[in-house]
Amino acid sequence: MKIFRNSLAVCIALAAVVLGGCNRPQTISDNELIDIFHDAYLANAYLNSTFEEYDSVLVYEPILERYGYTIEDLQHSIQTFSERKSALLSDLVAKTYRRLDEESKAEARKVVILDTLDRVAQRTYTRMIYADSLIVVKELRDTSKLRITIDSLVPGEYNVSFSYLIDSLDENRNSRVEAYVLCSDSARTMRHTTMLSRYRESNYSRKFTVDTQHRQLYINMYYHPSNEISKQPDITIRDLEVERVLPAEVSVDSLYHQQLNVRIFNHALMSRFTADTIYIPEPIIEPDSIASYEEADSSALRTY
Repeated sequence: MKIFRNSLAVCIALAAVVLGGCNRPQTISDNELIDIFHDAYLANAYLNSTFEEYDSVLVYEPILERYGYTIEDLQHSIQTFSERKSALLSDLVAKTYRRLDEESKAEARKVVILDTLDRVAQRTYTRMIYADSLIVVKELRDTSKLRITIDSLVPGEYNVSFSYLIDSLDENRNSRVEAYVLCSDSARTMRHTTMLSRYRESNYSRKFTVDTQHRQLYINMYYHPSNEISKQPDITIRDLEVERVLPAEVSVDSLYHQQLNVRIFNHALMSRFTADTIYIPEPIIEPDSIASYEEADSSALRTY
């Protein structure tokens, strides 16, 4: 196996590094040899991935010094080991490989666990901040229902989605959807427009990633170029949703606060913690209480 061969190559390289003889070299125990082979393999793997050439002596000497040995001690131990009829150097290499394999599996499991924790935390702190199950517009004066704004943005992802149907009675020919994020200096960013289909039910979805410089999300579900005269509309919007997903690190931090009731990563703000408060990293922003946020926006949240 590749790792086994690499481990054996590291061990051979270690044995080949000879700086000269010394008096009465020490004999390294089998368990310590495994530890040394293990550390040497990891160092070798790292250096091979980052450097084209390196001096093996400069790499292996510090590893041996960590265990209180020298290159001469290693050479002597390997020579002594080869004289033992009941044991093979390859046996130690095999044990080193099994240890590396177990560590690799353990690390892989940690990655899976952390990734799962991220997803659970993000789902926990995902909020539907705007929803409308049905909007029917058949008059020009009602087109304002198709324009919404989301204020008080916090860093994260905002997913906009809805289905729509433009009827044959609709007299407009270049209907589009327009959405963008407004910055603190009133500049538009991430502006997105797309033509709406006609005479068949279709879907629209768009994701916007915002940070602390953004303050408002604007969505116009029935947009026409300024050089066109708006005519009689006939459009139905269903299942309009604006969903907010916090960044993984913020969601995980908030989940810790909720489960442990302790502000682990920012003790200076511990006194400001409430059960449903989202902690936003520096620059400091007033905590975004989901409960109060949704209550403030209750006039905008309509479900039919």
